[in-house]
Amino acid sequence: MPLLGNTLELLKYKNIAEYLKGVQSKYGDFCEIHFGFKRLLIISNGDVAHPIHTSSVTLSRKFLYRDLKNPGLDEMGIENSGIVFNRNLDEWKINREFVERIVRSRNFLRMIAGKTYEMATDMFKLWDILINDQREIDLSKWLEKFSGDISVTTITGLPAYSVHTCFNSLGYEDNCDNLSISERELSSKMISLLNSFFKTAQWFSLVPPFIRHAPGISFFNGKLSKLIKDFEVFLIEIIQKRRAEIDLLSETTLQSSDFLTLLLTVNTSHGIELHSHKSLNRSLNDYEIFGVIRDILFGSVETVTTSMCLVFYNICKYSSIKSKVLTEIYTIFGHSNSSNFLYEDLEKLSYCDALIKETLRLNTPFPYLPRSNNEPVEVGGYLWEKEQTFILHYQGININKNDWIDEEIFYPERFLRSEDNEQSMNASKVNAREAFATFGGGARVCPGKHWAIIEIKVLLVAVLMKYEIEFVNKDQGLDMAFDVSYHWRELKIRLRPRMQET
Repeated sequence: MPLLGNTLELLKYKNIAEYLKGVQSKYGDFCEIHFGFKRLLIISNGDVAHPIHTSSVTLSRKFLYRDLKNPGLDEMGIENSGIVFNRNLDEWKINREFVERIVRSRNFLRMIAGKTYEMATDMFKLWDILINDQREIDLSKWLEKFSGDISVTTITGLPAYSVHTCFNSLGYEDNCDNLSISERELSSKMISLLNSFFKTAQWFSLVPPFIRHAPGISFFNGKLSKLIKDFEVFLIEIIQKRRAEIDLLSETTLQSSDFLTLLLTVNTSHGIELHSHKSLNRSLNDYEIFGVIRDILFGSVETVTTSMCLVFYNICKYSSIKSKVLTEIYTIFGHSNSSNFLYEDLEKLSYCDALIKETLRLNTPFPYLPRSNNEPVEVGGYLWEKEQTFILHYQGININKNDWIDEEIFYPERFLRSEDNEQSMNASKVNAREAFATFGGGARVCPGKHWAIIEIKVLLVAVLMKYEIEFVNKDQGLDMAFDVSYHWRELKIRLRPRMQET
């Protein structure tokens, strides 16, 4: 239908992710669809996506926008701040450079590894009580809380106790004696505002302005607008308080290595200096830092939760793969639950890396994301005017039969470089450009990909060294729902303490 375009086709599918699979099957790896008057160019092939995902500055600078202008996101303030949807390209470049320099810092990555291990061992104390009481564990619920706590603590430096709240909801009582009442309230407010912001962003980005501001609905829209402002005020107060604390310190005083502190001290006597461009020879102001912190929080919780659950799902499902992972872990860390957990050791876990990549190849938390060109560009053999919406169908790229051998088979070894392995990434059929696209690419590649993988690897090592893990239901499948990303409904596991070898 001319006015609706392909919109009615959506009704045949459970969600947009499934619809895009159908589009790829029906129309091929590069096609054009229309939702009303909006044109979408769907890319499900790594070679076609190359101009967008390439590291070439000449090409990638043509795709600096995440998407076309969205009135709802603009109303939220998201399109003029932060690093995800920011359309102010000068500010976006500065923010992006600051973020990348911090997250590539080995000191920061060591902090991530250490803090994740510390918080995992704290969670294990609660799990041990559940194990002693022969309770099942819904890993999806626990890791949602764990990921939230890790994000809040490593990003803002604030203590977080959602894991303890989850434990108490099961009829137990853990008073978190190491946290003051004010710290608990601050942590609880942070998690509450963050969860509200997730839901609010979906409303503003998907619902047209004429509906949001219509009589009878505008009141609800106003309440959501207040939540956005409350979140901004809350984060800026934290930023200003931390800045004041830093200003009182001497230059030689050691700083916390949480993300907020590092961001506040860039180009100051307390932190690292950026000399790559004259526009970077300054510090970020409070509102710029707010936008960055907001976006990092927004993008780190649910995707990491889903990824962690998927990795443990595959560990439970494939016993041979679990054995290979354990062998590698024991080779690097030995057989004891040592607290001497070094970031440098994580870099040696090549099979664990392959397991995580293969997991995220077959089940991409964000199966698609938009990109928009800020100048005319050639893609797929056609010249496109500026401001087109390209939908990068990551799930389709990751299992494209033209790029992958046995594309739908779970086989971590394909990510281990080996001339003797036909399915290795060295194989000619699999050596396609941008064939693995889970983290995106080009100018808007996910800046936190190493950060996320470290958290997953630390938890994987910590859990497997301490526990035997198996499904409660041997026929457990992928019990996931989809809205703008995939998330687990339920993943029940049974844990037993692992016998330690002497």
